[in-house]
Amino acid sequence: MKTNGYKTSRLVFLAFLLAVTLGVNFATAAAEVKRVAIVPFKIHAEKDLSFLRDGVYDMLSSRLSKEGEVQVLSRTETEKASAAVIGAGAVNETLAREVGKKLNADFVLFGSLTVFGNSVSIDSKMVDVAGGGPTLSLFNQSPKLDDVIPSIDQFAADINAQLFGRETTAAKAPVPSPAAPPAQADIHAHPEKLLKEGGFRDQTAEGSPDSPFILTRKPGESAPQFWKSANFSHLINGLSVGDVDGDGKIETVVIAPQATLIYRREAGRFFKVQEIAADSQKHFIGVDVADINANGYAEIFVTSLNAHKNSLNSFVLEYDGHQFTKIMDDAAWFYRVIDHPARGKVLLGQRHQRGDPFGGEIFEMSWQNSQYVSESPLKTPRHINLLGLAFGDVLHNGQETAVAYKDNDRIEVFDATGQVLWDGSERYGGSMLYYAGPKTDLGEVENRLYLPMRLLVWKNAANTETAVIAAKNHDLSNMKLELRKFTNAHFEALTWDGLGLVPNWQTRKISGYIRDFAIGDFDNDGGDELIAAVVQKEGRIVLTEPKSAIIAYELNL
Repeated sequence: MKTNGYKTSRLVFLAFLLAVTLGVNFATAAAEVKRVAIVPFKIHAEKDLSFLRDGVYDMLSSRLSKEGEVQVLSRTETEKASAAVIGAGAVNETLAREVGKKLNADFVLFGSLTVFGNSVSIDSKMVDVAGGGPTLSLFNQSPKLDDVIPSIDQFAADINAQLFGRETTAAKAPVPSPAAPPAQADIHAHPEKLLKEGGFRDQTAEGSPDSPFILTRKPGESAPQFWKSANFSHLINGLSVGDVDGDGKIETVVIAPQATLIYRREAGRFFKVQEIAADSQKHFIGVDVADINANGYAEIFVTSLNAHKNSLNSFVLEYDGHQFTKIMDDAAWFYRVIDHPARGKVLLGQRHQRGDPFGGEIFEMSWQNSQYVSESPLKTPRHINLLGLAFGDVLHNGQETAVAYKDNDRIEVFDATGQVLWDGSERYGGSMLYYAGPKTDLGEVENRLYLPMRLLVWKNAANTETAVIAAKNHDLSNMKLELRKFTNAHFEALTWDGLGLVPNWQTRKISGYIRDFAIGDFDNDGGDELIAAVVQKEGRIVLTEPKSAIIAYELNL
């Protein structure tokens, strides 16, 4: 009996030790469970694609969850916290961490899906709420939704491996065979590093060779190759293309409201070449590139308003072999470079007329004695602003003809004497950039005089046909309200039919609105592309960031 009692006591003691040990282990394991909040993705598309949001959430949740290790918080709980912290605005890393703190989460995953025609891009981040770990990022663009799924798989696998020490298998995303990148590029660098190389957090991804960006085209013609950059966290107010550093390669000059950045599209990458210091006393509204002084380096002409947007203080940058410097500053001129059919790039300038951006005379300008001087004024109709003026063989008669926006966003064609040959009845353009005009009554807060968008006259080398390229931003109120709100946009190519300009082809509608565009050999492949800055968010609401992107497609019609 004593022996049995001893054995019983021993068994009870061992059971007690086992229970204590297991209890400690369970408590330790429970304490180490990582809590992850997945903020429902933002969907940017022309139609209701909310099912994508649900699908992405379910995919990530199922791939990250693991009992006893990783707990993905309920969607309802996360949505409630997100609404309280973010509202209807855009989420960023700072706000994501606030959501995480509210939920007592260790990590927050957020992102967006953008659909341009058939092209789908995903932009996502996984942030450490405490800020002690790295932020993992994903950007991918694919010609169809099916190709995005392997990218999400791989992103989840990266998160599991790098943050949770858990190796998982993932479907490999299809990767095209890349061309050799520039010498300074590291093709083996982690995608996070590459994403951060571009100043605007920019990195590119190829679109599909068959992306149907052109909506209307002749039977048998193939669709052009489509390309879209990653999203920029800045507004893009203008862009232009040209060789600005004299190396024989085409650069893309991009202006934000107070910054000038130079990019190059080459060997499959869109990377930043130079960032020029910002100027807080200026508000950049237009940019053009041309070697007007014929020294081998194309000048960068930046049309700029003052901080109050009621006066001009434009400037010109030029590369001196080492850096970009201002060769002219605080000029009271609007600048625009036009392509003359016979003479090539020609600089035009419109003198500032205070209070009326549509009233100043327009001149051809030349470089003389280390400065730009105005020559004889051009004869133009009244109420023309230079930013919306272009020249070319519009009438298909071998002669130079002008095309311009009036102050009501309607297009007119006029000859060298200023006589109007055609006056359109349909609105095109639709700019958000404006000049602050004089107030017309005591109760007026601001009198916005909206500036015109760019027009381009492009000659198709394949069939020698000339077309006027115009953007068309679609306003919710059809321009009937003082404040504009654009929801989508498209391009049209207008050609002369003997009576007026009529649409020849047009692109699909895209979400957001077009800010500026250019035509040139954007990707240094020997052919012309149409390049455009697209604004998806202005960032005018408190705690929201602006969001822009650059798109391009081959003009091989």
